[in-house]
Amino acid sequence: SRENTYMLTAAPLAARSAIALCSLAAAGRGHLGVVIRAANLTDPGDCEALCCVRKPVEFVVEQGSKGFLGQVAVLEPEVARRRRVQARLGSAIRDKARVLIAADAGAAELAVIGTVDCVALPAGKGRRAMGPELPQRLLIRNLWVAEAFRRQGIGRRLMDAAEELAAEMHIEFLSLDVLADNEPARRLYEGLGFTDLEPPPVPVPNWLRGALSLGKALAPPGVTAEGSTEMRPM
Repeated sequence: SRENTYMLTAAPLAARSAIALCSLAAAGRGHLGVVIRAANLTDPGDCEALCCVRKPVEFVVEQGSKGFLGQVAVLEPEVARRRRVQARLGSAIRDKARVLIAADAGAAELAVIGTVDCVALPAGKGRRAMGPELPQRLLIRNLWVAEAFRRQGIGRRLMDAAEELAAEMHIEFLSLDVLADNEPARRLYEGLGFTDLEPPPVPVPNWLRGALSLGKALAPPGVTAEGSTEMRPM
């Protein structure tokens, strides 16, 4: 069953407070450093920390949900945990995404302050059927940084970590989608070398374009961005 897919959250969160996992540093708190690492989606603690900062993207009846005639759902604890994960991480689990997290190194308990999902895709069409053929690629999605930690380079560090992950997976192309009018995100991606995969033949207002598909070719292992072969010590 679908619920059995999410049994990974059935174990209790040993020695961790849900309040501590959900609490992010208050605005104005000194920045003490950030650790970027891959989340373990079989670890209940990592899953709960991610669930605390992600909104539901799938309709799932969760603990406290109101149903027909205002009835409130009351679930067994294990069922409630499974459904909480399903609503927020279901797509990542189904797509076998590698979820990278940025954690506040100064927090007493695990506090996720940024995330990005990385999904390996085979060569083929992108999001649009009429779009160009793309090589094997790593799809970047759900890049997010907590408001109190923005403009500190954390989004860029997550993207750099995604590039390193692609290199480890022997993937030489990154792709992502971004709304045309999301200027801060576009500046970040374009500053990292992403370009429009489907540029219009004539200028088109951003509000009319909707979502843009951006891509970036990565240098093969052992080759620098300028195209020369990297010298390795003997």
